[in-house]
Amino acid sequence: MTLKKSLVGIIAGLALAFGATATQAQASEIKSNTYYCAQLNGNWNTFVNTPRGRVNLITWIRSYSKEWDQKARCLAVSKRFQRFLDNGTLKYIRTGIVNEQPVLCVTNTRGGTCPNNNVLITFKPGTNPETVLVKLIDFRRTVSGQTIVLGENDAGFYEAGNLYVDMEKFIEQASLSQ
Repeated sequence: MTLKKSLVGIIAGLALAFGATATQAQASEIKSNTYYCAQLNGNWNTFVNTPRGRVNLITWIRSYSKEWDQKARCLAVSKRFQRFLDNGTLKYIRTGIVNEQPVLCVTNTRGGTCPNNNVLITFKPGTNPETVLVKLIDFRRTVSGQTIVLGENDAGFYEAGNLYVDMEKFIEQASLSQ
């Protein structure tokens, strides 16, 4: 009888252990961010769902061209955000020039380059991508145009003269959408 009870106890313990492992795996999947495009108040927006809630990253107001209207840009860039996250390259966003056009691109290292295959957003010639990146992450600026102060806990930093944004820190600090 005691052997039977011991076996039942061991089996129950193993089932509990496997159940806890499965629950932890599910919890880690739930914790990952998800980027997507959706309309809000008549505008196309790139959002990220986080464990804290939804963050509105970009409201698409201008078209790049006839083919690249707000909806097309929103869908393409949201898909890129997710792809870069899934393949592990969405650690930092930085400014750069690719094919003689200003861009925002992703890199997984501090000081990383801006190769063609890591372009997140392409801008029209003459656009200052650093200004756009500052607007994107806001750096808690006031409407009065207060000077940007970059501290050790901020998501933004300069490396070799280029502005970088640590996406993990940014998402943790970003305000949630309504």
